[in-house]
Amino acid sequence: MKRAIKTALASAIITGLGISSLAHAAMIDQTRNLAVLNEGNISATNYVLPTTPVNATEFDFKLKGYVFGLRMIKANYTGWFDESRYTAYTDLKTSGLGALLKKLEIWAVTTGSYTRSGLTPTFHIQQNMDKKNRRVEMNYDNGMRHINVAIEPPLGSQGLPPASPEERYSADDTISAILNLMMRGQKIEGPVCSGSIRVFDSKQHYALRMVQDGTKRVKFDGEKVEAIRCLVYYEPISGFDPEDLPETEESSTPVKVYLKDFPEIGLYVPVKFTYKISSIKAVIMLDKMSFKPANT
Repeated sequence: MKRAIKTALASAIITGLGISSLAHAAMIDQTRNLAVLNEGNISATNYVLPTTPVNATEFDFKLKGYVFGLRMIKANYTGWFDESRYTAYTDLKTSGLGALLKKLEIWAVTTGSYTRSGLTPTFHIQQNMDKKNRRVEMNYDNGMRHINVAIEPPLGSQGLPPASPEERYSADDTISAILNLMMRGQKIEGPVCSGSIRVFDSKQHYALRMVQDGTKRVKFDGEKVEAIRCLVYYEPISGFDPEDLPETEESSTPVKVYLKDFPEIGLYVPVKFTYKISSIKAVIMLDKMSFKPANT
């Protein structure tokens, strides 16, 4: 049961705004980005994030989360997309709650392209701001359909069995998965909250299976708004050690994501996440939101 809340929150934040994990600056200053990306334990990548295009839609979401009614989580998700490309940045900070919620501070950034069929990442980096200072870089060779993954310090295991090269490449990174969730039904083919999103987080490969469950009025920005209730089930596929696999109650209990339609930017934005298992309840709310539609 101690593992349950960690898994659910990771799925909700990193997939719902954050995972393997979801530093705030991405509308991101390019000079700062280059310095951040090229420091640390992994050899310099010399990778520069694309400058925000004039015709891009920009977004900035801030979230706060509660466990047992205590505010324990802060997260940001910010970036831009145009007609074919995207860049997104996220950070996550948790206060820690004994064995139930690990203390974390993580930031990550991703860039890629998309079509009506889905997203194609080109680069992903994640930095853990703890004692291990672990850094992950994933470079996508879209011609060879391969990901070069560099992790420093290295992980002790890649799971049993490890994710195959094809499984790694065919899945979204954790930040792209968030945008995938929001774009479905508008920018990406298929109804909102339908099908599955495959995710690879540098070790674990899993599916986020989505089931639409009607609508509900939820509080956002000081008023009640109509939202689509989306049940998201976390389904491990490969790259898991036995002790990391969810227990029966975990795997059968969805994270409830409430999506509000924002047609002016072409996204269904998650305004609330809830997860309840046994006596444990976690709630993550969209606290603040700003956006700039394309051509405005």
